[in-house]
Amino acid sequence: MYSRFFLICQVILLCAAAAASQTPEASGLEWTDWLYHSNGAMKIAEVRRGGDGWSALKPGEAFKARGEGAWLKASVILPATIDGVSVVGQPVGMRINSDAGGEIYVDGALQMRYDNDHAGLALLTRSAKPGATVRVAVRVFRNLGDENADQRIGEARLVLLDLARVNVHSKVAVDCSKTSGDFKRAFAGMSQGWGMSDYNDDTAARFRDIRIEWFRMDNIFTDAVKRDQSGKVVYDWTGLDRRLDFMKKIGCTFIACVSYMPEALEAFPNQDRHARPASYDEWEELCYQAARHCIETGRRVPYWEVWNESNSGWLAVKDGEDRLTEYLKLYDATWRGVRRADPKALIGGPCNASGPWNQSPERNYATHGEEFMRGLLEHCEKTGAPLDFISWHEYFHPPDIIREEAEVTRRYMKDYPKAARGVREFMITEWNYAWWPDWPQDHELGACWAANSILRAMIPAGVAKPCFFFAKDGDDSFRGGWGMLMGPNRPKAVYNAAKLFSMMAPKQLKTSFSDPEVAIVAATDPRTGRTTVLVLNYAERYGVERKLALAFTNLDRRLKNGTLKRWVVDKEHSNAFHNKDRAELECVSTAPLGGSGHRVEQISVPTNSLTLLEIVPKGQ
Repeated sequence: MYSRFFLICQVILLCAAAAASQTPEASGLEWTDWLYHSNGAMKIAEVRRGGDGWSALKPGEAFKARGEGAWLKASVILPATIDGVSVVGQPVGMRINSDAGGEIYVDGALQMRYDNDHAGLALLTRSAKPGATVRVAVRVFRNLGDENADQRIGEARLVLLDLARVNVHSKVAVDCSKTSGDFKRAFAGMSQGWGMSDYNDDTAARFRDIRIEWFRMDNIFTDAVKRDQSGKVVYDWTGLDRRLDFMKKIGCTFIACVSYMPEALEAFPNQDRHARPASYDEWEELCYQAARHCIETGRRVPYWEVWNESNSGWLAVKDGEDRLTEYLKLYDATWRGVRRADPKALIGGPCNASGPWNQSPERNYATHGEEFMRGLLEHCEKTGAPLDFISWHEYFHPPDIIREEAEVTRRYMKDYPKAARGVREFMITEWNYAWWPDWPQDHELGACWAANSILRAMIPAGVAKPCFFFAKDGDDSFRGGWGMLMGPNRPKAVYNAAKLFSMMAPKQLKTSFSDPEVAIVAATDPRTGRTTVLVLNYAERYGVERKLALAFTNLDRRLKNGTLKRWVVDKEHSNAFHNKDRAELECVSTAPLGGSGHRVEQISVPTNSLTLLEIVPKGQ
């Protein structure tokens, strides 16, 4: 999707600049040199004991992190001042970054995991005493692209932290009598490329358990057509049927991405199956026969998305041909074929990689996005072709970029009023932390990034159907894979994050809280009084544990003498990366509610964590 070269260059430049500037002298740090050990498999207790194999390492010096990574540790002596300000009684942190990310321990306790683009902050003390020693250790992860690549500490700098941010309980008011519409269940969609590793009943049950409502798949036609000895087209619905049956097991809506090109229909050889069809009439007939097959077998598909990331080159054309022109031909052949079989079917696209922008100096990752977005809108405006939904993909970017993509697309739509009138919804039919293998996709950082994207991007931007990419990895190893589930249906942290969203009550409550790092949503069930509050603590960089005081007022009388449950996804809980044997969603505490209609609940929420407070009637 994006230009990896551009992003890699950014990372290298940032790390080089950090390494050059963040020396102990520049940061006011007083410490011994970092110590380095190549055995990342050691437990933290072994790291603290010391022993053989440790060598001195200064910030900026190269080291290796292979296999299970490497260890770095340092004894930090708190100075009297930082940047000319006294540290006495103040919270002090250390900003830490390294090339492939890792996990930070302070005095033997795991504080957080981080990656290069979401740098870490070690909270060394909540109330500093100059001269005190704090022992910091970092398990640095290997580079997933090349474990032989040199790594460096890109940043290791002491900072003073805001006292209120660290030590004061922020007040949150939850009035349980004031609803504000339905709670939007945006974390309810999946996406899978290339087909599932399996379509088993227990896998389907996992997705029922988190209440998946829509599921998008591409590659549904790749093996659907062959030719007999006479050259006649023969259809094979084995792959499509497997997907349709799986959707039925889950009980969700299927979004069929019509791709890729069967070898029997391709205009020229293409091993990736990206070639345009040799005959658009044959492609139209394929779409007709597929939609008809779905209806005749009682498994109608309501949504048909035309192709996958054509703007980035995933629709291959002949030399001299214009890719957008060929895409629009493909679009017309698709909707005509599908609508012949199913006049009420919904058709959409352009399924752009990375939104609605063409490449520019500000957006070097973009590629022909505006060309394809406007091109499809203009084509539907002029020809009357249906455009029932608009789709694109996005990875990695913070919420403001996703919101802007939706805003820009709406601006484009104003130029094509006839086409725009038919658009029912926006879909981001692939989204995740990264489009490349990356460690946070295995642990809580990626889970909280996803939750943050839902709460601060997808819902505010009006993206009706975000589709998380993707459903399941094929094995049980940690390698930064995209899947919510691992091979034996072991849930990753992001699966448990989605489960927390699925546990939210149906009617949203108003809350009086606004914070750039902590996001809070509350909801109630008018039928039972059950009340839920979802708390996300996630910062793009340098997050820290936060304290909250949630004041519940006007609690439903049916909750009298009920129970308060606390479910958590964080660095240690509901997190297979931390402990494979504790991968399932954990309820970490239960407490009796008492008989009052008011309650103040004080909680601490670690950085990169998601907490659900669930208040249920007695006996539930």
